[in-house]
Amino acid sequence: MERIQEDREEADDLLGHAETHLRSAKKLLGEDPEGAYQLLYDAARKATAADMLAQGYRAKSDQPGAHATVVLYAEEALAQVADGEALANFDRMRRSRNRTEYGSMTVGSSQVEADLEHARAIVEAVRQRLR
Repeated sequence: MERIQEDREEADDLLGHAETHLRSAKKLLGEDPEGAYQLLYDAARKATAADMLAQGYRAKSDQPGAHATVVLYAEEALAQVADGEALANFDRMRRSRNRTEYGSMTVGSSQVEADLEHARAIVEAVRQRLR
């Protein structure tokens, strides 16, 4: 993670993308669970990245582990405002997303529904912090 200039405008844009991803994931749930999963994970990740930008941080994208860094940031920075269960599941969601994206793992609609709620809780926590 590196220190950067705070960028509230970019943070607001990223949060908007996260909210759109949540809506899209819900629409795709029955038709394309893996696509929905990618979107719900990206919603949580982008919301957390938005919070990072607003606070003057970003994950270094030129090194492996940028997504893991975002998860660690969320677990620390959002602990007082986000649902604890959502934060506890964020890293598992990251690993599941990787296995669906780069491996042969499939996800069922019940897992997508549960993790959609975790992603929604993370996005909502960031929305509250950025008000």
